[in-house]
Amino acid sequence: MELSNNTDNYILLVDDEKDVLDLFSEYLTSNGYNIISFDNPVKALEYFYKNLDNCSVVITDYRMPQMSGLDFLKKIREKDTDHKIKTIIVSAYTKTDIPYEISYIMKIDKILEKPVFLDELKTEIQKLIVPH
Repeated sequence: MELSNNTDNYILLVDDEKDVLDLFSEYLTSNGYNIISFDNPVKALEYFYKNLDNCSVVITDYRMPQMSGLDFLKKIREKDTDHKIKTIIVSAYTKTDIPYEISYIMKIDKILEKPVFLDELKTEIQKLIVPH
């Protein structure tokens, strides 16, 4: 499945740092992805609940003031019980904050450590949405 071929599919991008959000969003959009971005995970969930059937990938920061990335992904998984939506969590603190057991139980598809290089982000998305 190539995400860019279906304009109904989107990547949900959530990060409280506007600069990171804008950078990721602009880069992925320029590479043909349909990006919906939010700097507030609560607002992102509201959007997701209304449009969950069209979401292919969720990318979220780990540390955000309104809700942690893990709590955000738990709420995503409550609706996406068959794990069709691929999830990526981005953190500067992956070694200490996101134990493997938690990421395994929650079925987080990829954990990226900051700083994230744009090409690495694109490659990881491609791995998740293209069948092997």
